[in-house]
Amino acid sequence: MSRGSTYGISRVDNENSRTHGWLVTIQRRGVIYRKHFSDGVFGGKQRAFAAAKAYRDEVIAAHPPLSMQEYSNIVKKNNRSGVVGVCRYCASETRDLPEEKQRWFWVASWPLPDGRRKRVKFSVKKYGEDGAFQMAMDARTAALGKLVGSFDPGAVRRKATRRRGARVAHAPQTQA
Repeated sequence: MSRGSTYGISRVDNENSRTHGWLVTIQRRGVIYRKHFSDGVFGGKQRAFAAAKAYRDEVIAAHPPLSMQEYSNIVKKNNRSGVVGVCRYCASETRDLPEEKQRWFWVASWPLPDGRRKRVKFSVKKYGEDGAFQMAMDARTAALGKLVGSFDPGAVRRKATRRRGARVAHAPQTQA
């Protein structure tokens, strides 16, 4: 079973309650679809998994994931700028300095298909309050226009891996 084939499906093995089976949990637009598939009821681990997978696929077909556009326009509870994905930000290294020495930015952010987020910041000092805000809104609007596909809540957030050719240089060893 590949990771992709188990999206929304988890294994439950609890010896204390003698519960063994597969649990399907899918959330769509605030509604949670959850159902348990017992090994005993379905005649074994493989058959229970097949039933769980069939149910999961039915739920996804009836309730497809949000498009990247829809996902990117969800208004969060902590939004204070009035614009989704645009916020005012103080550079952390200047946060404890006097106000005139703080560096402020308007930041635009949006999701990438692999689960990471892209952020672009615009300096208030350089562009002015209104100019930096407008540039952040424009950057986000342009980026959202290029987003395609569906939001994948299971997208893997990967750290950058080193390339094969990029090796760490070691000091030459001397023989005694």
